Amino acid sequence: MFGKYDLNVDLKEQDIEILMEGRGKRRRYYRRVGDEEVEKFIHAEGGSLVICPVEPVNIPDATISEHLLIEFDKPLVIEPGIKNTFYAKFPVEIGIFLVDKKDVEEIDIFTKTKPKYTLYGPPESGIVCKWWKSDLYAEKPEVGRLYEGIVKVDIMNGYYEWVELKKFVLRAFDMKIFYDDHAYMRAHLKILKKTMGETTFSTRKPKNMQESIDIYLAKGIKKLEKKFVMEWRFK
Repeated sequence: MFGKYDLNVDLKEQDIEILMEGRGKRRRYYRRVGDEEVEKFIHAEGGSLVICPVEPVNIPDATISEHLLIEFDKPLVIEPGIKNTFYAKFPVEIGIFLVDKKDVEEIDIFTKTKPKYTLYGPPESGIVCKWWKSDLYAEKPEVGRLYEGIVKVDIMNGYYEWVELKKFVLRAFDMKIFYDDHAYMRAHLKILKKTMGETTFSTRKPKNMQESIDIYLAKGIKKLEKKFVMEWRFK
């Protein structure tokens, strides 16, 4: 389903249906996921339709949270000074965009997941995060590609004591998502103190993958910060 299409397309996979039809400049866009339906009329003669995974904080409302908290099914305890790599899963949201040489226009975003939220940090100053629970994997896991993606995490314990991790937080603003038949991103987690760390993302495009459209850049938002500091523990 992910990919670039012309302006006449008819896609069906599982319970997802995406249709763009019409002649000349007048088109009809229709999307169904389960019982949810969206229909729009679109005036466009040229360009392409791009379907790709996007930052998973838009549904049901992009103003609720800008962060994703992934809680591990079992905690990870890491030795001082050690570098390691593991994989986890994250929820997928799928974006539909009209793209031409001059502009990118978002026309729809949907998800097959059921959004849940949690608070990271104290009630008076913490942040609301999209919540997702995942196992930890030593190897790349199999995923339900229409609702799960893979995040590869390079972790480094720069603190002088053992540290136990039960969760980590990623900021959507910094995310760099790629795709082939599934969504993928590579994150870095550096432990600075017993209760503090920072998360960043790799921008290098993996071989044979495509770069997803960045919804923040598509909206004309400039990106300056490149990391998120976790200051309220890893448990």
